[in-house]
Amino acid sequence: MSAIDWREAWLRLHPQAALKKLETPFVYHTARDELYEIDARALEFLKLCNGTRTGRELTEDADFVEYCIEEQILEALERPDEIRTRVDTADSPSLRYLELHLTHRCNLRCRHCYLGPPADREMDLEDAKKIARQFAENGGLRLLVSGGEPMLYHDIEAFLEQTRGLGIRRILFTNGTLVTQEKTGRLATEEIVFSMDGWQHGHEALRGEKTFGPLIRGIKAAKNAGIDISFSTMIHRENLGEFEQMQKFIKDAGAVEWGVDILTVTGALAGHQELCVPFETAAPLMEYAFGGGYHGSSDGYACGRHLMAVMPDGQAVKCGFYSDSPLGDARENLAKCWRNMSHIRLDELECRDCEFLLQCRGGCRFRAPGPFSPDPVMCRIYGADRGQGDH
Repeated sequence: MSAIDWREAWLRLHPQAALKKLETPFVYHTARDELYEIDARALEFLKLCNGTRTGRELTEDADFVEYCIEEQILEALERPDEIRTRVDTADSPSLRYLELHLTHRCNLRCRHCYLGPPADREMDLEDAKKIARQFAENGGLRLLVSGGEPMLYHDIEAFLEQTRGLGIRRILFTNGTLVTQEKTGRLATEEIVFSMDGWQHGHEALRGEKTFGPLIRGIKAAKNAGIDISFSTMIHRENLGEFEQMQKFIKDAGAVEWGVDILTVTGALAGHQELCVPFETAAPLMEYAFGGGYHGSSDGYACGRHLMAVMPDGQAVKCGFYSDSPLGDARENLAKCWRNMSHIRLDELECRDCEFLLQCRGGCRFRAPGPFSPDPVMCRIYGADRGQGDH
């Protein structure tokens, strides 16, 4: 058929669409990182779209089917081709974002690394794949593949190849120096996030000499390979005047997101605190950020409501900053670890009466001086007077 009539075609869920039952039903498009809220009736209909029935057999709702085909939620086939449809079902709250630290090996010695010195610790490939599958089956959306430097993980290409088709978006976080044109052709990932901590001077002040050139080459290689790219930047004393130059480069590169954050004094940064800048200096620079992000809170709760991390030894933690407070072994049962997570309500915070609380949502709990204390960075951003100290 040159122009397929969906009524006569066999309807099938698009390979990049996944059915997710989170707090409510959704369709998640992994290639575009888009979440479509649907009702129970639509969910039941989409479950039936397995390539064995024609549109005419399934529904008379032309508007919905045509919308789904346009959005690549459904595809219309000329002949039957069966797949198994499934609905990934989450607990409440839903675990939507998982930081998977495959290794603590790294080729750099960054002056701000919150993990401290690199270590020879790696996750077994089968364990990593099992955790990724558990994450997908429990309603997961974005798998944040991290380290250390994940390009040094001994089975990175195999891990990415063998986690295709799980209905999740695999996002590789890298310093970029090991990303080459040859390697990008073998990296089966939907997105790469590059750490860019300034233009050449500022970046190398944090990450070391001769790291900027390889980063730029890695970014161009990923772009040429058609992989979505994003950026992550830490504000520090040596890059304060470089944000305009970074902004032009990042926008010209067609980035999906740009995350901008302030240094947190832990790990290697404890010995390089001269890199820190006052919160009031850093706060305006955070406005350069764009894109959705993934560390957000949800209605009535502070940050981390939908996020967890797993370290190379398999231990689940709130996020990478909380590596000394394990929630359990994710290799055994990821969902059980998630159920062990405590979630802080906004009305428990000391700043619960602040007029900016709903915009700020409590900020970062690790950065705050106490579990229920105000985040001083967010206080400065919103002009509240609760922030204490400079860094």
